Amino acid sequence: MPRDSRADVQALRGLSVLLVVLYHTQIAPFGYLGVDIFFVISGFLITGLIATQLEQSRFSFWEFYYRRAKRLLPTAYVVIALTTIAAPFFLSDVGLGDFRSQVLGALTFTGNIVLWNQADYFGESAETKPLLHFWSLAVEEQYYLLLPAFLALAPKRWRLTAVSLLLVASLALCLYVAIRHPYAAFYLMPTRFWEIAIGSLGALLPASARVAAKFAALRLPALVLILLIPIGLGSQNLIVDAALVCLATLILLLSPSRDNVAVRSMAKIGDISYSLYLVHWPVLVYVRAAWLAEPPALAIYAAVAFSVVASLVLHRFVEKPFRQGFFASRGRMASGLLAATVLLGFASSVDIGAAESRVGFSESRRINYGLARQCDFTSGSPPLAIPEACQTTNRPELLVWGDSFAMALVPGLAKTIGEAGLAQLTMSGCFPAIGVAAFKRVASPSFAEDCIRFNDNVLGILKNRPGIKTVVISSPFDAPDSKDFMLLKRRDRTFTEVDTSVDGAVEGIKSLIEAVRALGRRVVVLAPPPVAGFDIGDCLERKVRGNLMLGRHSDCQIYVTDYRRMRSRTLELLNQVAVKADVEVVSYHDFLCDDTKCRTEIDGKSLYRDSGHLSYEGSEIIARKTRLAERLVRAAR
Repeated sequence: MPRDSRADVQALRGLSVLLVVLYHTQIAPFGYLGVDIFFVISGFLITGLIATQLEQSRFSFWEFYYRRAKRLLPTAYVVIALTTIAAPFFLSDVGLGDFRSQVLGALTFTGNIVLWNQADYFGESAETKPLLHFWSLAVEEQYYLLLPAFLALAPKRWRLTAVSLLLVASLALCLYVAIRHPYAAFYLMPTRFWEIAIGSLGALLPASARVAAKFAALRLPALVLILLIPIGLGSQNLIVDAALVCLATLILLLSPSRDNVAVRSMAKIGDISYSLYLVHWPVLVYVRAAWLAEPPALAIYAAVAFSVVASLVLHRFVEKPFRQGFFASRGRMASGLLAATVLLGFASSVDIGAAESRVGFSESRRINYGLARQCDFTSGSPPLAIPEACQTTNRPELLVWGDSFAMALVPGLAKTIGEAGLAQLTMSGCFPAIGVAAFKRVASPSFAEDCIRFNDNVLGILKNRPGIKTVVISSPFDAPDSKDFMLLKRRDRTFTEVDTSVDGAVEGIKSLIEAVRALGRRVVVLAPPPVAGFDIGDCLERKVRGNLMLGRHSDCQIYVTDYRRMRSRTLELLNQVAVKADVEVVSYHDFLCDDTKCRTEIDGKSLYRDSGHLSYEGSEIIARKTRLAERLVRAAR
């Protein structure tokens, strides 16, 4: 049976898209590995097609790219157009600005690069990007820009060896880059090349019944791996699990299964897999945007059901007709797709530009770096001194030390501290502690090592700056008690990874306070502002814009009961720090909250730029109205 007509291959496509949908509905925690399955399938089929045509001396570059465009573009363009029309009703100015770049990335198959550039600490979350999923199509098409020329130029006897070497090089690069730049490792083609190359390798293996029989013995274990790892029963190491799933997929491709009811049923989903993949994500993004926080389960199930129906319609009336030759003339088809690309890019920019408000939300919700952008120190570059841009006078008396929440505190203090002046030493994601730091379970601990070094350096700087009398430490203090994080502890110059715990974090914060006091300085802790389970800045903007908002959070207020429940362990941590380190913990709560709700805006000004960080205006409003600088200095001890 030809590789492109196997029912079991269609069934694998169906399984891959189901895993992705289940992941996006938060049912399968590692369902994103469905994309890895699809990469292997794609590499296997396309490489096999090109190799066969080269052997038969009938391969044509024009024909290859024409067929790819006819297969992929019409359905993608319909989804992009409909998503663009809906965007102004659901997205904020910040979201619309990002969306414009996503559209251009999707049209030029550079969506993965666009998303990589948008994926930073302060960037909009993945759940707000309607065309996020186009990154995988970009990776695939970038691969296929190179593959035909490679196969056409490489002698047949060297193809298998060359692909194997490139596969190993890509995997090694992925392992290296993932340590320092995990977003780059996730989005960029050179670090994802190895997954598609596994499929290409399988397609270039000599085909024989004897080889297929050997792989057939591994079919059941491979199927078990593909089913169990995405639901969380794997190693939970991203690259290891991806490699296992990719190898299992290759085994299934090399050992065709017999036709049965299960295969035929899953193959029907495989038939609409491309349309379903394209449709379901923007639908889920807009449903979540309408509810601000996580929508009720019924809304999510309705969104999935709508996506299935929409994908059936797209497959029947767009995908299938174009694939089967809706246009008799190839020239007309190619020119039509080119015109549609230009028109869609232009129209989307005009539509988004017209929808953006004139209130200036992009300015009011800009990233709050405190005194300057360079005051957010990055991994691998701990400060050796206080930069001139990160202090308001040459001899500041107050130091703000912490992470991005400390940065957001600075603008208001800087405008109200007076001649005493302040300095800022901050690093995003690095909470103030000595000998301990938090890092995400799915990431490398190298960030935590850099965080520990950062705090060591800040302590060293403080030792050499006797003019600084008061130290304010600020952070959300939530990572140390989150199950999504691990703690890295340093002892005798060795690092140990341990599970997060309030006690472990308290110990590190207490060590910092004691070290500062040993230098003869006073310390005070500032608790983070109240938060909710949604993006507060986004909500306030969309309320002004009149966007669709549903659910109990549509008033953009923070409910005290929700806040205390969400941050119960953080509040416990701060209580322990106050007692064990004998330090005052200053809170915004008395000023912002009553018994029921906490304010998120004052005098029509948004206090928040996102889900938790204060905006520049919010920082200044709170500092002035609460006389925060004076309060912190008085509370320090």
